[in-house]
Amino acid sequence: MKKININFNKYSKTSLIIRIMISIILIALIGVVIGLREEISRKVYNWGDVVENPDFVVHYIDVGQGDATLIQFDDGKNMLIDCGPTSSSDELVEYLNNEEVEIIDYFLITHPDADHIGGGVRIFQEFQVKNFYRPMFASASEENLQDYPVHDTQIYDKVLNAFYSEEGAQMFYTSDALNAIEGVNYQVNFLYPDTVYSDTNACSAVLQIELDGFKFLFMGDAEITEENKIIQEYGFSLKSDILKVGHHGAKTSTSEQLLSYVQPYYAVISVGKNSYGHPSSEVISNLTKFNVNYFTTIDDGNITISIKNGSLVVGESQGQMIDYALITVILAMILFITWGLPDFKRKKPSKDNKK
Repeated sequence: MKKININFNKYSKTSLIIRIMISIILIALIGVVIGLREEISRKVYNWGDVVENPDFVVHYIDVGQGDATLIQFDDGKNMLIDCGPTSSSDELVEYLNNEEVEIIDYFLITHPDADHIGGGVRIFQEFQVKNFYRPMFASASEENLQDYPVHDTQIYDKVLNAFYSEEGAQMFYTSDALNAIEGVNYQVNFLYPDTVYSDTNACSAVLQIELDGFKFLFMGDAEITEENKIIQEYGFSLKSDILKVGHHGAKTSTSEQLLSYVQPYYAVISVGKNSYGHPSSEVISNLTKFNVNYFTTIDDGNITISIKNGSLVVGESQGQMIDYALITVILAMILFITWGLPDFKRKKPSKDNKK
């Protein structure tokens, strides 16, 4: 085997020292990028470690093209906002079981669209529900609800029938639930709707939840018309730390005007594979314009926001990673180039000195 010899004599002493120092730094950087790629990714993309024994946790659960959010309060109570499509029922139940949820103290379906209520039957079958908050829509099989429009889908009818079979559960309409939920360190405010609307998105419940001083705004599938009504009613009291983006990032929601009042630091978009163009480029542009750090369940998986001792930490089940392979290749190329450059310090012999 032929030996490979590196001729260090072709470099001047100063040049050799500089090249060795640069090489040590580059090799160290390569080691750091490879060894600490996850920790670096967490810093770059603003996602944090799992918090041990948090006071509050908000789980934005990946249920595909739909919505489901679990809130765990510091007094041990649980709140579930929406429950995803029927196709994600197994995944939702498994997630709740992994979080050791047995009782759902507050179960809210924001509006009767299938991607928000599909898992409702399983929720009533698998868990004890104490309080159920529903839209102002009657199902086809309900009686004595003439004041409400009828939403006659089969899944909505099944969900409400599953509620009626739940022993001891109380039912509230979203218009009757204003300021209905509070604890020592938290409060749930129902901002909208306050009257009956015939369109399902127009009646979508909007909530602002304060947990240990941090405010979370949940927009359901409310669209710009509803956003403007809410802005007119609440103004800058809408300001929140975290925004649950409305309607899966559709261009008909999350206007610049709403963002100018909410001024969130983080935003979460619950979205899966779809043919609607969610999240829209318009919404992403608006979030970027207002310097909002946003996450999507399609890219980041299950997203958790934990609060402990007045601090807030974001976590993801499949957080985005830096392209450490590309960075390693670039650093290795720089290392190779470092030793391949000519030594400008060493003077070439002049023609006058040649004999």
